[in-house]
Amino acid sequence: MDAMTRTAAGPAAVGRLRSVLRGLDSESLARQVACKLSGAPVGRIAGRGCQAGVMEDMVRRSLDLARNWLLSGQGPDEAALSDLYETAREAARHGLAAEDVIRACSGAARAVRSTVLEADSPESGAWLLPHLEVPWAFLDIALTTVTRAFADQRDLPSAHGNSRAATLFARVCAQSATTVEDLDRAERLGFRLAGPHCPFVAAIVGGSAAAHSGLAARLRSAGALACADGHRVAGLTGPDFDWAGPLADSALILATESATSDTGLADAVGNLHDLVTLAIGDGRRGRIRLDDFLTEIMLANSPRLADSIVRRVLGLLDAEDPSGTLSQTLRSLAAHGFNRTEAAAALPAHRNTLLYRINRIEKLSGLDLDRHAHRELARLAVVWSDTVSSGNRARHDHGPATDG
Repeated sequence: MDAMTRTAAGPAAVGRLRSVLRGLDSESLARQVACKLSGAPVGRIAGRGCQAGVMEDMVRRSLDLARNWLLSGQGPDEAALSDLYETAREAARHGLAAEDVIRACSGAARAVRSTVLEADSPESGAWLLPHLEVPWAFLDIALTTVTRAFADQRDLPSAHGNSRAATLFARVCAQSATTVEDLDRAERLGFRLAGPHCPFVAAIVGGSAAAHSGLAARLRSAGALACADGHRVAGLTGPDFDWAGPLADSALILATESATSDTGLADAVGNLHDLVTLAIGDGRRGRIRLDDFLTEIMLANSPRLADSIVRRVLGLLDAEDPSGTLSQTLRSLAAHGFNRTEAAAALPAHRNTLLYRINRIEKLSGLDLDRHAHRELARLAVVWSDTVSSGNRARHDHGPATDG
């Protein structure tokens, strides 16, 4: 179907549709769609190796394929379908079910269709209707590709217990009313559904998805409700659960909370996911605690406020100084408690040069770096900016561990 050359469309209408499609922010839209599709709570800081990230990648790939089809008038070629196939296999390796990946493709198709509808205008007339068929045509191809990818991936651990545990874990975190099916799942898993429950998230640094599936199975055999979530294991234990065995693995990172009411489980698990992400980035191992990364977690729990602080402090610095010298200087000051001698030595920069940069920073940002409150604002901006950028690098710069 030549979606963009139909003569029934006026130039203004075609131009508007092209403009809307080219302005589509795949990153932001993929995050929104993936968040709505997620069953269990996830962290707010971007990190490598969790199912939420794989789901987001699947949505993003689908968005781009459907959008490119609309822009070019041609369906995806063999290379594009091969990429979609590999993304689906990666989802299978991370323990996602085929229906989850199909939901991701469907969510992307609906999002693109909504984007097309936004291009509607009084002069569009009937020309828009053929374009609305493209997302569904893409979905037909995507379903075939996903089905084939999962069929080719059947040699991986099927994790029947993992699927059962993941379903029960998501339902407990969502405070869903207990059903007969939930009781049956808990009985089959040997998990005490009545509580109290202590949430946890664990990761094996450098471990494959298969290694995490194995860890989840061992934890379930010890009485935990544990499900592999890509390169993470998340779940619930009783207060007296013995972590000595798992912690004997020097590559393990473990974040746990004390007994938590069901109403607070989702937030607690989200915080634990973020703790593990931060610990991996910091090269930590073993058991980690909330106060190890308290500032980052507080900012993650208030993302709009955190982004506002970054814009307030670093926005004009980055805009007026593309080289990044001023923001680097502010980072050095924050890292050294605003001790100018130590910051100058670390950069390195002559003290007079540092004083000149501080003067520029204060004029552009409106901060007074001699005031404690303004120093704290600058420190928060630096912490959150570095947290977000390091999380995104981890997701996009490193490939998944092998499953061999």
